[in-house]
Amino acid sequence: MAKLPVSTQEARQSRLLNKSRRGKYNANGQRIDGHWFASQSEAKRYEQLKQLLAAGKIDNLELQPAYPITHSGRPITTYKADFRYITLNELGRSDSLVVEDVKGMITDVYIIKKKLVEAQYQLKINEIPAKDIEKWIDRTP
Repeated sequence: MAKLPVSTQEARQSRLLNKSRRGKYNANGQRIDGHWFASQSEAKRYEQLKQLLAAGKIDNLELQPAYPITHSGRPITTYKADFRYITLNELGRSDSLVVEDVKGMITDVYIIKKKLVEAQYQLKINEIPAKDIEKWIDRTP
């Protein structure tokens, strides 16, 4: 059994040297195209979105977009989604902004951050269940 990193520096080195490592909630992370994905499901969704991008069905794919959460102008915390992109209609024109989060486990902290971000930014965060990731091939919410 592999020794788990003890310090942040050891964890960072482990990520840089290895293509995969165990993350929180026992998820196996992996690196693709120089980007770190916390789980196999998140990595698989990235591959699906790259195919949609190549097919001209989405545009402006962003990884881990950050949404600062503030109250009365004061920073509280930051929420990082997994993906953000724009869907394109059949004419290739921008249709809608999509924010996605691949979720294997929904925590209380995630629920609170999701509600705060949706209220502050007037957007909807689309959850993709990790167990259903194969059903999302060639699909957007």
